[in-house]
Amino acid sequence: MSSASIERSFYGDTSRWFIGTVINSHPPAGLEGRVKIRIQGIHSGDTSNIPEADLPWAQVLVPTTEGGSSGIGRIPQLHAGSLIFGMFMDGSASQIPLIFGSIPRIELPTTIQKRAAYLSEDSFYYDQERIQNVVIESIANDNETIVDPSLRRSQGMKFFIDNGYTLMHAAAIVGNLEQVSAFNTGNINSDYFGIGKWKITSKVGSRYSNLISFSSIFDPPSEFSRYSIQLQYVLFELRNAFNLANRKLIQSRNLEDASAIVSKYYIKGTLTAKAAAEKAYNEVIGQ
Repeated sequence: MSSASIERSFYGDTSRWFIGTVINSHPPAGLEGRVKIRIQGIHSGDTSNIPEADLPWAQVLVPTTEGGSSGIGRIPQLHAGSLIFGMFMDGSASQIPLIFGSIPRIELPTTIQKRAAYLSEDSFYYDQERIQNVVIESIANDNETIVDPSLRRSQGMKFFIDNGYTLMHAAAIVGNLEQVSAFNTGNINSDYFGIGKWKITSKVGSRYSNLISFSSIFDPPSEFSRYSIQLQYVLFELRNAFNLANRKLIQSRNLEDASAIVSKYYIKGTLTAKAAAEKAYNEVIGQ
């Protein structure tokens, strides 16, 4: 695309608006802040016709309160599945998409997800009619007394991938959880509890007390020793109290760095979980 064509179209005489869906929110190096999108009316929903590799990485408009130059300021926080609105900067050529914002929506289970929920006890099922947030309704062996590491490893990987993380970043999270707790959702010892190895204390505002409070928001309230609830809590922490760790994680480019970031900034540990992360990664890709 030549600079001349951009200049002719950018003035706005041939503006083209669009609505689309975020497919990938983890851009490669050099495209930081962009998201890959599938635009309604342009890109077929059939991935055999237009595979993900052929979709555009769209730029995202940020508020004027951000730096906007040399990496200063926050990056967009759109996640895979977000419904977005924008326009093409190059008009009728429609090759340079710019996102203005997102449109809130509630995602319901697809026909495939619903079918999987009925066919397998191990499936994650998102029941939007019961609670406001996307929550795992049930998974097998969802208590602290029965631990199948392979099953919980695969369930954890599926959960984080379903919530927008790449295979590599999901493996870094799951590998660290396995290393520090062996997926034990109960007392690890007299001082620590659960898959995140949260320090047991009654102090208000502690990660352990927040876990208990977090489990009570569901309808009906859920037992905080459930594996599904603790996975939800890990995701909640990463997107809120540990947002810096989350940003560093999604910007990492290899499994070793990703694992080290989760260990240092989220688990607050001193040991690398690279081997455990590699196991989680390789199990998914079948090696």
